Amino acid sequence: MNSAWLQRTILRAASFLAPGDQRAEWLEEWRSELWYVPRRGATRFCLGAFRDALWLRRNNLSPAKPIQACLESPLGCLAFLAACAAVSSLIVALLPAPRRGPPSWHMGIRELPEGCMATLMLSCLLFPAIRMAMGRAAADPHPVPWTGRLRLGIFLGLKIALVQPILLCGLVLGFLIGPVAPFAPQVAMSAIWTFTIRWVFADQQRRCPVCLRLTNDPIRIGTPSETFLEWYGSESMCSRGHGLLQISGMPASYSEQAQWLRLGDSWSGLFRSGLPSSEAAGVRPR
Repeated sequence: MNSAWLQRTILRAASFLAPGDQRAEWLEEWRSELWYVPRRGATRFCLGAFRDALWLRRNNLSPAKPIQACLESPLGCLAFLAACAAVSSLIVALLPAPRRGPPSWHMGIRELPEGCMATLMLSCLLFPAIRMAMGRAAADPHPVPWTGRLRLGIFLGLKIALVQPILLCGLVLGFLIGPVAPFAPQVAMSAIWTFTIRWVFADQQRRCPVCLRLTNDPIRIGTPSETFLEWYGSESMCSRGHGLLQISGMPASYSEQAQWLRLGDSWSGLFRSGLPSSEAAGVRPR
C-alpha cells in the first residue's frame, strides 16, 4: 500500500511539469501504463515521468498564450518590456539600502541611468558566449535589404536597453538577500542574466525579418530517432505570409542553422491581416 501511494505521489508531482492543457491526459496515460509494470520496478518506472514531462513541455506546440500573443507584434513586445522596465525601476528606487556594503547601492531615480549602464557593460560580456551557444542566425537565400537589417538592429537594441532595468532590479535584490543567503545572489544573478539575454536573442531569431512579428502555428517535422538522413525540427510561419521559419530540433540534424524560406506573392490570398494564419487559411485549430 505504501509503495502504491509513493508511486501515485511521484506521478502527481511529475504531472506539474507537463503542459496544463495536456496534464490530465498525460497523467492518465502514465497511470494506465503503471498497471503493466512489475512491482519491483514500478517506483523506478515512475521516476522516468519527470523526464517525459519535461520533454513534453519543451516540445509543446499548443496555441500561443495571452502573454505570447502580446509579444507577437514588435510594438507589443516593446510596450511589454517598457512596462516591466518601469516597474523594475520603481522597485529599485523604493528598495531600502542594504545593511552591508556601501550605502551608494541605494539608488534613486537619478542614479538609475548609471546603474543601467553598469548592467549593460556586464551584459556585453555574456553576449558572445550566449550567441555562440544558440547557433547562427537564420539563413535566408534572399538577403534582407539594408533597411530591413537596420530595423532588425534597432529592434534588438531597444530590447537590450529595456531589459537593463530588469537586470538592475535583480542585482539590487541580490544584494539585499545576500546577508541571509550568502550564495543565493551569485546563483540567482547568473540565472537571471543568462535567461534574460538568451530570451532576447531567441525572440529575435523567431521573428520575421520583414515585419518583425513572431512566427506562429508551429508544427513538428520528422522524428528525433531518424535524424541521420532526415531533418527533424519545427516549422512556423509568419502571420502576414512573408515566409516560413525552420528551426532544427536536435544538434544531430544535418542542418543546425535555422532556415528562413520566403513565400511568393501567390500565397498572399491565404493570409488576411488581423487573423491567425490557420484561420485565414480556413483551417480550424485543434
